[in-house]
Amino acid sequence: MENYKIGYNGDAYVENIHHIGVEYNGNYYSVIFGEYVNGGFFSIPNWNCGGELAEFSDVPWNTESIQKSLKSKMAAKAIAKAIADYTRE
Repeated sequence: MENYKIGYNGDAYVENIHHIGVEYNGNYYSVIFGEYVNGGFFSIPNWNCGGELAEFSDVPWNTESIQKSLKSKMAAKAIAKAIADYTRE
């Protein structure tokens, strides 16, 4: 028997999920993003990174958040802009 307990199931609060492929500077980023109970989130599984997002249109804040995990400010900015542009359509 495992020594853990699932204390919360927030499935009802996970919504507005998107999956886009962003090509930047010769690299490919598979970006999954959406909303959950605490706000926005992103995951870039093929780069082993993820974190929180503000409103999808908030490019400066999202750039900083993506950069913390991705470690590339220019790629983070391109991805934040792609998220903003995609959700604006």
